[in-house]
Amino acid sequence: MAKKQKITPFLWYDHQAEEAAGFYTSVFKKSKILEVVRHTGGVQIVRFSLMGYEINALNGGPAFRFNPSISFTVTCKTTAETKRIWKQLAKDGAELMPLQKYPWSALYGWVQDRFGLTWQVTMSSPDSARPGIVPSFLFTGPQRLRAEAAIQRYCEVFGDDSSIKMLSRYEAGGAGPEDSLQYAEFSLAGQTFIAMDNPMPDQKYSFNEAFSFVVTCKNQREVDYFWEQLTAGGGEESMCAWLKDPFGVSWQVVPTALTKALADPDPEKARRAAANMMQMKKIIIRQLRRPLKKTKIEVRTTVKAPIDKVWKYWTSPANIMQWNHASDDWHCPAASNDLRSGGRFSYTMAAKDGSAKFDFEGEYEKIVHNRSIEYVVADGRKVKITFKGKGKRTEIVEVFEAEGIHPHDMQRAGWQAILDNFARHVEAM
Repeated sequence: MAKKQKITPFLWYDHQAEEAAGFYTSVFKKSKILEVVRHTGGVQIVRFSLMGYEINALNGGPAFRFNPSISFTVTCKTTAETKRIWKQLAKDGAELMPLQKYPWSALYGWVQDRFGLTWQVTMSSPDSARPGIVPSFLFTGPQRLRAEAAIQRYCEVFGDDSSIKMLSRYEAGGAGPEDSLQYAEFSLAGQTFIAMDNPMPDQKYSFNEAFSFVVTCKNQREVDYFWEQLTAGGGEESMCAWLKDPFGVSWQVVPTALTKALADPDPEKARRAAANMMQMKKIIIRQLRRPLKKTKIEVRTTVKAPIDKVWKYWTSPANIMQWNHASDDWHCPAASNDLRSGGRFSYTMAAKDGSAKFDFEGEYEKIVHNRSIEYVVADGRKVKITFKGKGKRTEIVEVFEAEGIHPHDMQRAGWQAILDNFARHVEAM
């Protein structure tokens, strides 16, 4: 039985995680989709395997973008295979280094695929022991010339089955500063990695959360150890098991108990675990099952229109379809609204490119015409909207119970964006 990965690459996409995973598994042989985790907003996480190497992909929104500071090195055995993989990855992408002969390889190229992820495709000897897919660090920008220090630190942290396999430095007169790291291969927990210093000093990009690494931990003791070790010496703690080490690389320290809790067949238990996780930095396993404290979030706006007009545009399905989206790349193609106590509503929210779609549904509890609307959404959370008209202006205040999947700031921003879009729509009519 193959040894389970201790460290798993984690890729951050805007909304293309499932599409990207499908593309990659079509490029590489002996590859497959392992799991697709879906939530209310569509696909959340995709687990997939490329030639037996597991990778996770997240639909996290537009906050982070890939750059060449971390790439995947693909080692091929034949010229035909090297050219095939290069051609497929390069389609609709960008060539960073052309596929050709270099001093270190008879055939090598560096390419950015159409999703922004970068790949180094190289042909090696048939007896090469390097795995087919290997994460590769390029220490550049503010982290330039720190590659060797990082490798030594990582080997210390991961301990058993971790070592430097190969290390080459630039000589005097070389492309990079003398003694800086030209190329290194090293092992962490039995997994191969590559690292090098960027010889060019003018590259400003560096590591970010778009490409992170999940460290799977079997218990709280391991969580504590890796959290403390990876943040020591200038690292930064973040939320939801995320951190940055002193070299700027992002990690997620995740206990298996968290993974199991999030996948609990009881939706309420899974939601509780997710909500508790969202309030933590380092994961405390015993706190994942604690009772939820319902958090209420408030958003508000003032519309330059009288209350009668505001109420009509808020409750009419034809108008709801015009304003009920947070950004221009989404829309609301369908809406139904039975505006009465006990009545139900359903709004379809969809990305215009077809990559994501979900229905926002609920049941009304109380309606006071021109004054307030109270309802319960499908997952049990309550929402109250109040309308206060004064002449040609109407104030709208929405108070909703936060869900446990996304950070509160993200939820507040999304609801506020829709509310602001409503105000613009009404004022333009």
